[in-house]
Amino acid sequence: MRRSVLAQLLLDAAELGIRLYEWQRRWLDDESLFRALLKSRGVGGSFIIALEALTESLLRQESLILLISYSQRQSLELFRKVKWLLEMLGRATLTWGGETYRSIRLASESKTQIELSSGSRIISLPNNPDAIRGFRADHVYVDEAGMFRNDFEIKSAIVPSIVGRTGRLSLVSTPKGRRGWFYEAWSGGVFSRHTAHYAEAAHISSAELQGLRATLTELEWRQEMEHEFLDEANAVFPYETILQCLYDEADRPPTNPTYMGVDVGRLRDSTVVTLLERLDDGTLRVFHIQELRGLDFQSQESIILELAKTHNPISIAIDKTGIGLPLYESLSRKALGVEGVTFTHNFKEALIATLQSMIRGRRIAIPADSRELINQLRTFQRVETGTGGIRYEAPRGQHDDYVMSLALAVGAALKRLTTGTAVKRVWNWP
Repeated sequence: MRRSVLAQLLLDAAELGIRLYEWQRRWLDDESLFRALLKSRGVGGSFIIALEALTESLLRQESLILLISYSQRQSLELFRKVKWLLEMLGRATLTWGGETYRSIRLASESKTQIELSSGSRIISLPNNPDAIRGFRADHVYVDEAGMFRNDFEIKSAIVPSIVGRTGRLSLVSTPKGRRGWFYEAWSGGVFSRHTAHYAEAAHISSAELQGLRATLTELEWRQEMEHEFLDEANAVFPYETILQCLYDEADRPPTNPTYMGVDVGRLRDSTVVTLLERLDDGTLRVFHIQELRGLDFQSQESIILELAKTHNPISIAIDKTGIGLPLYESLSRKALGVEGVTFTHNFKEALIATLQSMIRGRRIAIPADSRELINQLRTFQRVETGTGGIRYEAPRGQHDDYVMSLALAVGAALKRLTTGTAVKRVWNWP
């Protein structure tokens, strides 16, 4: 029985009303040992991984299937899809060839692992090469493979894990630049290649596509939806250097000195607030990012003041250029440590150079799930002007509010603001 036939039978038995798309059938029926799926966002890549993992576990008793994700949070999200499908199927019966089969039975379950009565196991793991090396798997799925900060270490751990079991390996991802394991797999001749474009996913409505088109920048749209591996010729922060700064751990409140950067939104951008914690080794850990979209200055001020009350930042660096001046003046009367910054060409260049140095030196820790910050860092460019000068900016039509908010927070932490003075705490919030 073809995998796509069994997978559709499972969906029908669960009465989910889901019909497999053609790209999903092609993917499921591909028997290649190595497969790569290049996809648009929202087409159902994680869903097809979860469905195929369950299908595989039924076709082969006592099989071991590993689901590998780039972060702990993403790993849990993917595993929730598996458990949701199991829950739906647990109430169903399957009829095939005149025979009625029992519903899928669960032998054991944890937050990251299930075992079926057939002895098959499905285990979901985050980005941890050491944890992967202890397994011998029949099938390994790597979800959003382009997002891994240490993808070649993951590759070295995964490939031996499928040796000796005629194991299979599947990489699923949107493109993330002309670098890394996923790009290598897609460009080489070893992996069987599949695509899943948003035009092949009828569940994405035209209204949703219009909303995405309006929200994403041109480069983000080309990358996230149109399957483009973008060049990084003018990138200030190459993707490889960003990935080495990513960290994946459970959310935890800061216990060390904190600093805040506020980039005030103009016509195109939102106001963005970034909070850093200075760790014992001097690393600056990003622990909170908040975009204040569509809010008036009074509402923005209330949120910023509440964050200041909660986290007691030593310094709050706020952009007071142009329309940011009223927000700065009001905040400076109500909170301590507020430093206003006017963005001149030279100051912005110095601030970006500092941020670039910190990222290259791995002295900034960025949450692995900070997709918008990561995307804006990737597209931020160094552009030569017609007069021989240099500009640091987002590409035309793009945004850099997350980048500048982070740069301001870093400047506050390193005392690299225009005043050049250190801010001393003389009072804490009650």
